[in-house]
Amino acid sequence: MGDSNGLAFIFGALLAAGIAYFFLGTNGKTSSPTILATTGPVLHPSEYRKFKLTKKVVLSPNTARYRFELPTLESTLGLPIGRHIQVMVPVNGSPVARSYTPTSTDNDRGYFELVVKTYESGAVSSYLHHMQVGDEVSVRGPRGTFQYKPNMVRALGMVAGGTGITPMYQIIQHILANPEDKTRVSVVFANVSEEDILLREQLELWAADHDQFDIHYVLNNPPAEWTGGVGFVSKEIIQEYLPAPADDVKVLLCGPPPMVKAMGVLLGDLGYEAPRVISKPDDQVFKF
Repeated sequence: MGDSNGLAFIFGALLAAGIAYFFLGTNGKTSSPTILATTGPVLHPSEYRKFKLTKKVVLSPNTARYRFELPTLESTLGLPIGRHIQVMVPVNGSPVARSYTPTSTDNDRGYFELVVKTYESGAVSSYLHHMQVGDEVSVRGPRGTFQYKPNMVRALGMVAGGTGITPMYQIIQHILANPEDKTRVSVVFANVSEEDILLREQLELWAADHDQFDIHYVLNNPPAEWTGGVGFVSKEIIQEYLPAPADDVKVLLCGPPPMVKAMGVLLGDLGYEAPRVISKPDDQVFKF
């Protein structure tokens, strides 16, 4: 009986310590509503959970790929394809959150990755830029309403601007990794300069290896030898490189708000269903 009481006491102490670890800061004061990622579903829709940076690869002077560790080598983020996460970091003593789409999928175990472009005025992107391996961010999700399902349409058109390629990249990767998914994917990817084209190497490898995928680049400031599109995405570019409007066609938009707004108008003029101010999953033209 004495041994049982002793074990019960030890168990109770450990449980109390665990609860204190989750809800108290190291100074014993109540912390922000952030808990550690645990076993089971890694993401939580309302609670922020901490993830440690394990690798950072610089892709350009202002863009990097960040890899964050999951609880175990077999853990997956648990993010439905087409959804995004919210990343929260401390900025001047206050929490600031922004939404990002991982470029990894649940086929990648033990980690998730974000490709983020740093903007001078971007509080969260600047914080990520200065992170060191071992630092942590707080994440919750899934967020968003769109969720991709295999063969949901015959053809999928995408117009992306800058970092707006990341949700497209996630979906493309998922489609091409599934031999049963026959969806035809056509992308128009707009950027200011050639150096701004994110994830180009992998996108072009996919285009070379998969007949169901093609991509067309458009640059505002192209180099002299450039053979792709020039200027802004036009009606003519959409007509040439995206699938024509039909019941079994969907178009996805992501990029700077002025660009997304302009694309919505052009698509409406070309016979696609005019996008709503706030997109719904069944819309023919969906804005991330």
